[in-house]
Amino acid sequence: MKIKNITEVVIAVKNNQEAVNFFEKVLGMKFDLEWSMPNEKMNVKSTQINNTQLQVVESTADNGVIAKFINSRGEGLHHIAFEVDNIEEWIVKLKEQGVQLVPNEPISYPKGKYIFIHPKSAFGVLIELIEYTS
Repeated sequence: MKIKNITEVVIAVKNNQEAVNFFEKVLGMKFDLEWSMPNEKMNVKSTQINNTQLQVVESTADNGVIAKFINSRGEGLHHIAFEVDNIEEWIVKLKEQGVQLVPNEPISYPKGKYIFIHPKSAFGVLIELIEYTS
């Protein structure tokens, strides 16, 4: 078992177009991917840098997870995602070590499965583990 790749770096912002404008103007990046996540009450804009997506996410509702994060911690790094093989083995290993997971079981989505390591277990950083199946 090992980490295969840093697959996402996600930044929570109040206005993702303002963030995109900054990254494009100052760093010359091109954000050419965007999508909405209605269940999570957020909009995402993304750029691919080698194997890693840099994503800026904004809330679409005052009670959305990103709005709550920004109200609590301010804008900034929301989470880092690592690609792994066999997420089920990772979950067993992490639970054996007393690592707090959010939620307790992986979430399936069209490209695979993911789970988060709670920031209390990871020095204040939310970490996502993703196993891609397609």
